[in-house]
Amino acid sequence: MKRGMQWPIGIAVVLAATVVSNVWIAVVASRDEAFAVEPDYYNKAVHFDDEMALRAESARLGWRVIPQLRLGTSAREGSLTATVTDSAGTPLRGATVTVLAMHNARASHQLTATLADTGNGAYTAPLDARRPGEWELRFTVTRGSDRFAVRERVDAPLPPTD
Repeated sequence: MKRGMQWPIGIAVVLAATVVSNVWIAVVASRDEAFAVEPDYYNKAVHFDDEMALRAESARLGWRVIPQLRLGTSAREGSLTATVTDSAGTPLRGATVTVLAMHNARASHQLTATLADTGNGAYTAPLDARRPGEWELRFTVTRGSDRFAVRERVDAPLPPTD
């Protein structure tokens, strides 16, 4: 080896090792459900002003969503029930309620549902949620031209054994 070539070779080896390790990290992150990327993050960033307008509209409306998550088991399906009230605490009837649910420890596994109006401001839907622990629930409530969005966190205990 020519004298003085060890430095360029060393730098090339370090750069190659960096590239290989970055590729390895990307592969591991894409396989593990514990690693999550916000879905459609680029589109959300482009429409950030729309998100801020929705947050302002939600604050103006002052509606409230109170969720109850019942985990499923091998014998029965899980369910999500949400009670929706207006700013005065009156049950909100006739709305369309959708949810994006994800367990905090497995945020890449996301569940979606449209909740059915069961009367008196209560909405329910089956939800294949089985993992106990903290869940993030992202609700969107639409009634007429009003649109409300809120994120709620619930702690779902282990269901009783059947």
